[in-house]
Amino acid sequence: AGVKAQVGQVFAVPLDADKFAVGQVAAKRSAGELYLLAYDDVHVGLPTDPTCVRGKQPFIATLSLDAKIWHGHWPVIGNLTDNLIGISHPAFKVRVDGVEHIELRDGSLVRRVRADEANLLRFRTVVAPIRIEKAIKAHHGLGEWEPHFAELLYEYATTSSKLAQQKADQQQRSVAQLASLTNPRSFRRHAA
Repeated sequence: AGVKAQVGQVFAVPLDADKFAVGQVAAKRSAGELYLLAYDDVHVGLPTDPTCVRGKQPFIATLSLDAKIWHGHWPVIGNLTDNLIGISHPAFKVRVDGVEHIELRDGSLVRRVRADEANLLRFRTVVAPIRIEKAIKAHHGLGEWEPHFAELLYEYATTSSKLAQQKADQQQRSVAQLASLTNPRSFRRHAA
C-alpha cells in the first residue's frame, strides 16, 4: 500500500540526485483533491526536519492529487500543522444556475462574481503533481519556465482569497492586484 496524504505532511521533491525542494499538504477535500504548497528553499541531501517550513511563505500553492506522495516519489519527512495558520487558500469562480459565484477552496459559495472580477478569477483546476514538480525545478533553474506554471504561484491564492472576503467598497484594490497577475512581465522573476 502507498503513503496516504494527510494535512500537514511535509514532503521532499527531488530536484536532482542530491538536491531537494520541500512541499506540504495544506488541506484536503473529498475525492482526493489536495491543496499543495511548495517552498523556495533548496536542501542538499534529503531533508529530515519538517519544521524547515515553519515561518516560510510558499511560492507555489495549487490544487493537485496525491500520486507522487502515494507512490513515494515525494518522500514524507514529517507532519507540521501550526505553520498552516494564516496560509491563504484560493478562491475560484463557478457557474450555478447560469450565474457565476465565488467558490472557496473548500467548495463553499461566498457570493456572486462582480463583472470586474469575472476575468480575474479562475475556474477550479486540479493539476497533475508532475506539473508542480516541473515548475519547482524550473524555478530553481533545472528546466524551462513554461507560461502555464504561473497559474501555480501562491500570489493567486493570496489575492483571490482577499477578493472573496472583501466587501464591495474594498474590492477595487484586489481587482487591480489580481489583474497584475495576468501580466506576463510580473512572472519574469520566476524564469530561469
